[in-house]
Amino acid sequence: MSMQRKINDIDLKLLRIFQTVADCGGFSAAESQLNIARSTISTHMADLESRLGLTLCQRGRAGFALTEEGKTVYDAVLSLFGALDQFRQQVNGLHDLVTGELNIICSDAIVSDPRFKLTETLARFCEQAPEVVINISTNSLPEMEQALIDGRADICFAPRHRDLSSLKYTPLYSEDYFLYCHRKHPLFGADEARITNERLAACPFIHPGIQTVGQASIAMEGLKRSANAYIYEVRMALIATGRYIGFFPSHYVQPWLSRGEMRALRPADRHYAVDIAALTRRAGNQDKVLSLFQRQLAHTYGH
Repeated sequence: MSMQRKINDIDLKLLRIFQTVADCGGFSAAESQLNIARSTISTHMADLESRLGLTLCQRGRAGFALTEEGKTVYDAVLSLFGALDQFRQQVNGLHDLVTGELNIICSDAIVSDPRFKLTETLARFCEQAPEVVINISTNSLPEMEQALIDGRADICFAPRHRDLSSLKYTPLYSEDYFLYCHRKHPLFGADEARITNERLAACPFIHPGIQTVGQASIAMEGLKRSANAYIYEVRMALIATGRYIGFFPSHYVQPWLSRGEMRALRPADRHYAVDIAALTRRAGNQDKVLSLFQRQLAHTYGH
């Protein structure tokens, strides 16, 4: 086997036999290990020595012994098969190793909801994919939808106000929204019976600034759109002036309600529920990173 030609499968087979013979200390001892006859082993060894142009071992009455050339080849064989085993492990590891980036966008204030189990999902995901770089940001629903379509986001979490045909929506849980005012607002101390639709229609109303459908549109019907604010923190700043009324998710306003700073208005009919959903692209193949994250998300929510 001149170094000027490539090693083929037959050469590797013969080198494996040579390694076993050397490890066993002779042809006879290698018979059971290789499960082939001693005469066949002898033929293979002769073939290998012919290919290499070297004498690898001495065999006779004095017993079996590697020549100096045989010892050198033996060491080289160990290095060769060690490298092949390492190569195999690395290639096989590629099926399990998950690398790259995961781009997540969350709707405003969703992370503060205890039912939004992002932390639990991320903990499971990071344990299985510690090399993945995670990018998380917050944006409005239209911006999230566009980021998914453009490929700038892998998965988004938001209230399901509408469905786009190019996106897939996986409901996680339902969120209740009510119409609120601040304690500075004229309706804060009013009797419930005196808070009519006509009085509500006269109040400046903060619209979320996005297209709404279903229950949300019905709950907002007849209200005077005087401001637009998608982000709850900014919406709260407007509410705190005492001039505006607006919708908030029930979990978000609990601190203000507990302090007596806000009140729900006509909760029986000025109310709607929206699914909090995971949004992904409908078309195209999902990579291993997103697929793994979605499996952990499904496990977290018992889907």
